[in-house]
Amino acid sequence: MSLGLFGILQLVILLNLVKNSMESKYDFLLEDEKIFSACRDQPKETLDITSLFDFTNTNFIMSEEGVTLSGNHSVIWDIQASDRIEVHFSALQFDRGTWQPTTLNMFIKDICEILFDKNQLWYNVYSKHIQNTEEMQNECYVKGTTILLETYTINFELSSAYPIKNGRYALHSLVTPYDKNGVKRPQQVCFEVKGEFLKKK
Repeated sequence: MSLGLFGILQLVILLNLVKNSMESKYDFLLEDEKIFSACRDQPKETLDITSLFDFTNTNFIMSEEGVTLSGNHSVIWDIQASDRIEVHFSALQFDRGTWQPTTLNMFIKDICEILFDKNQLWYNVYSKHIQNTEEMQNECYVKGTTILLETYTINFELSSAYPIKNGRYALHSLVTPYDKNGVKRPQQVCFEVKGEFLKKK
């Protein structure tokens, strides 16, 4: 290995060590056993999560440990298999009676491409617990797909190098389908997950 490459490698290792030492861990405690709520201040044509999934066969049970999920949910969203699904995540903090934007944002150009990526935030709280993984990798959110879940309790932990104030938050998700020509479809879905961020000791 050349001295130049060795120096770069040392720098990468050092930066990772610094990053890890600066990161703090936070728990996100769900507020509602049904998990999802409607978005505020959206155009009336925007759909909510009940237009994306049928939760008839999904069980939600709240306990001291958190919300336990089991059963299955079916995709009822009427889009095409060739569509690209774009997702924008953002966190809002409840402060002095109003919901305020924060610096916690994430943009996903195609959620189906990285749904089962173990490095993504949602993997441990959702994708990891899907039992029919192969079907989901092929079909993703095509209408009629049934998503089979193992029984598990949601444990959402976030690591962040930026300080997050303890308190109530809404995790806002805007899900937008685009056809194969890149044209936005009207079946946009918006939902929120409300809860409390607490810094781990």
